[in-house]
Amino acid sequence: MYKILLATDGSDYSLQSLQKIIPMARAMQAKLTILSIAEEMPLLKGTEGLSREEVETLYNSIKSEAEFGLENAQKLFEAEGLDVETSLKAGKPADTICTVAEDGGYDLIVIGDTGRGGLKELFLGSVSNKVAHCARTDVMIVKRRD
Repeated sequence: MYKILLATDGSDYSLQSLQKIIPMARAMQAKLTILSIAEEMPLLKGTEGLSREEVETLYNSIKSEAEFGLENAQKLFEAEGLDVETSLKAGKPADTICTVAEDGGYDLIVIGDTGRGGLKELFLGSVSNKVAHCARTDVMIVKRRD
């Protein structure tokens, strides 16, 4: 069975980009997994001077947003009659996406070119650009059209 890993950061644009895969996933009867990454505490920038409790509160907020994004993405696919699994991981987004894809034997990674971080590099967002370079499987980058 063809396996597709759908990476989302929960942003509206990220969810819109995932919608592009629905006709293809339905036609292929692919196994779908939606993945969101909550960046780990040591990786958070600007946390110097915060107490451990404040940093934990910040991380829990990031994790809650990721969970909410996964729920919304799952509802989107289930409304289209597609079964999906969801997965929430902690780590660096691009590295984690590539690791999950390789370890899970996915045939395709789908990711939007920008998300919460906006356009960070000249043509592609930093996460999608890194995924395109580190993945050992095919990557579909859905480009923003505005």
